[in-house]
Amino acid sequence: MKVKIYERIVNDILADIKSGLLKPNEKLPTNQELAEKYQTSGVTVRKSLATLVNQGYLVSIERVGTFVKEREQDLFLVNFSLEGNINEEITDIETEDILISMTKVKGERREVKTLEIRRMYFSGSMPVGYSIDALYLKGRYMTEGIEKKAEKNIAIMHRIFNSYEVKKIMEVTMDYPNKYISHRLLIDEDMPMFCINIYFATLEDHPIGKRTFYVLGENIELKGKSCYE
Repeated sequence: MKVKIYERIVNDILADIKSGLLKPNEKLPTNQELAEKYQTSGVTVRKSLATLVNQGYLVSIERVGTFVKEREQDLFLVNFSLEGNINEEITDIETEDILISMTKVKGERREVKTLEIRRMYFSGSMPVGYSIDALYLKGRYMTEGIEKKAEKNIAIMHRIFNSYEVKKIMEVTMDYPNKYISHRLLIDEDMPMFCINIYFATLEDHPIGKRTFYVLGENIELKGKSCYE
């Protein structure tokens, strides 16, 4: 049976990781370089890398690159990413808004000031997911010109959330998103969706942020396994 290109990319990278040719924390070639090497599209390359991110072999940092993950430091029992778990191919991610807001900390009554980034995920022209990233802030944070710093803020947030020195706790529930999110995802307000909350904390259990994904159940597949298999 003919092996699909995305499966070949997955198998080749996995073989290089297991053989030691690709070492922990080593940066992979860019998506464009991999696409040229395998004579395929960027969408196929992203799908292959997302599969390995979901399996815990790679970590992807937006606007920085994709790296081999140190599995002995992996704190996940379940890995999740929209790119890896969603049944549709993610072809575009649109940053909708970046703002300062107040967010309630899990398990506490207090609210803290947060840097909040909201994004839409598309498969072709169809919206398939919505995410809200909230990074808890300390002290004074200047809001002036925040839109101009969007790329820098997104990169900083992803670097923190993907750090090996950060604990991640995931909760999956069925929930009803607010009217705005339902409208953006082209669904009825009374239609429940998967709500995936990922809470981030230091190794000393100090909360540092939260990520929330909304996605329809028919569009997603969740898998769990031991991270040391």
